[in-house]
Amino acid sequence: MRDITINIPVAATTADNRFIPVPCRGNIAKVYAVYDQETDADEIFTLYRGATAVCTITPPADATAEGTKINGVLDTTNGKLIFDPDDATAANQVIKVGILNTVDTAGNLTLTIEYDDSAYVAQAASEA
Repeated sequence: MRDITINIPVAATTADNRFIPVPCRGNIAKVYAVYDQETDADEIFTLYRGATAVCTITPPADATAEGTKINGVLDTTNGKLIFDPDDATAANQVIKVGILNTVDTAGNLTLTIEYDDSAYVAQAASEA
């Protein structure tokens, strides 16, 4: 298990995507986020492999205090998709962080991703 921690500056009311290169073949086990400004329930951050959502980070309520740890929720279908820095598909080499334009206040989003580099994952031949 490896932790990937990254700080992402977020602009107010501006949709954006940021990309985190993966260190090795693996998948996301857990995600924790902290935003240094107050957040609302519609200020959602999503982690993707390519265009496929694998984890969603949603503040628990409107006016969630700054510095509150928010747990990400892995997608029940796609949450264990494999990332690989050597994959032939460039989108599978990075974790994409999607930021919606609903974020009211500019600030810094800190993500800690527990990245599982040792989990056994069954894949279809087309995924290998």
